[in-house]
Amino acid sequence: MQIGPSPRRRALRPVLAAAAAAVLASGCTGPADGGGGAEQQRAEEGVFDPPTEFDASAGVRIDVGAREGVPLPPIDGEVVYYADEDGLHAHDGLDGRELWSAAPGQPVHGVRPDGAVLAEIDDRPVVIGAFLTRNPGAGDAVAQERLEVLAVDAGDGDPVWHREVIPSRGGAPGADDVFVVGADDDAVVVSYGTAFAFDPADGDPLWSDPGVRPEVLQDGTVVGWEAGDDSPGALTALSARDGAPEWSLWGEDSAEEGRPRYAAPMDGGLVLVAREAPPSGRGEGPPEAEGSESGGAGAEEPSPSASPGERAGERTVEWAAVHAGTGEVAYWPDPVPDQMCRYDEQSLLACWSDGTSTPAVQVYTADTGGLLWSDEKLGGGVPTSIRGVWHGLLYADRGLEGAAAGIYSLDFQNDLGLDPGVAPDSTNGVLGLRRGGDGAVTAYPATG
Repeated sequence: MQIGPSPRRRALRPVLAAAAAAVLASGCTGPADGGGGAEQQRAEEGVFDPPTEFDASAGVRIDVGAREGVPLPPIDGEVVYYADEDGLHAHDGLDGRELWSAAPGQPVHGVRPDGAVLAEIDDRPVVIGAFLTRNPGAGDAVAQERLEVLAVDAGDGDPVWHREVIPSRGGAPGADDVFVVGADDDAVVVSYGTAFAFDPADGDPLWSDPGVRPEVLQDGTVVGWEAGDDSPGALTALSARDGAPEWSLWGEDSAEEGRPRYAAPMDGGLVLVAREAPPSGRGEGPPEAEGSESGGAGAEEPSPSASPGERAGERTVEWAAVHAGTGEVAYWPDPVPDQMCRYDEQSLLACWSDGTSTPAVQVYTADTGGLLWSDEKLGGGVPTSIRGVWHGLLYADRGLEGAAAGIYSLDFQNDLGLDPGVAPDSTNGVLGLRRGGDGAVTAYPATG
């Protein structure tokens, strides 16, 4: 179903990543060369860029329903915004106070803790969340699942707009498939297992596409995976303005081949994506791009070579940086077994073999994919588990059962020899968030 775009165009600016917003607001900047260096910059309001120490004794536990495979909720300054079965919440990560909460209209049956985004509508900071809800019905009425989207004032939780949509086809998605993808001048883009778009100012429905599971909104383009069983490994893009198709990659893979694993925005119009590669299917180059206005230039990029130790018939995960506007593959990081890649939200991309006690690590310049360095065994003989990366630093648990925390420089391939107190999974220079195994995150204040 396509709903025509709203004729009204209103000012909406995506809120900067929480870390960057806090840093800029306090006049704090990174190294002059923009290289993501580990030299610490101090801001008057307590923003550290990047932080090298957290107060492990001042952790604030927040039950956000966190689970593996789902990103942590957004943070802005000391405030953590998250979604749960009770609605949207703003939580002070320094003193543990709940600042406000806002509930959808019907009982919630599916939500991700990171299912909300921060944005600005007409210069007003807002939090927008998406929920799978169910009308319990009355009498003989059958309960009905629906998508609810709720926009509230970021400061006090007052409602800005609220929309309920009953999808016309298909069953209810899983909880991990319901979240707000992003917001820009044209649309608030939401995943309900498939793509929905709403007017940023009043929530009026704009368009929907049942064939795409959206993941990223980048520079006016919605990037996601093809929905359904025919070609789930195909990466595809739509216009945020009207939902018009823009390009597709890897569409020739069958349902038994490529499978989506990850997608996240990077600066410079790039999207970092990962998919399970076809078994023993490497070295032949990615399939032709379909429908790309650039003529499928992504097909000219070489495919990654086989991972070390890859066995015949074994699925591997391959990563790529893709231009959101054209669908061209900018580069493929060198694969390693059980690979994990994360952008440091400044200029560097770190990739490592996950789940090993001494991970192999590669660090690249995020815009070009140039390899800065690689290390076959990070930490040497010391057991090391990577937790997160941010602004030129890599945070890790070290020692038996992660008894200590450590920091490495992404620029210079060295252990800084510092004890951060806590190795966070994410940070913004004010707080460090660390995922627990019980559905909670703990917020630690940055102190140095």
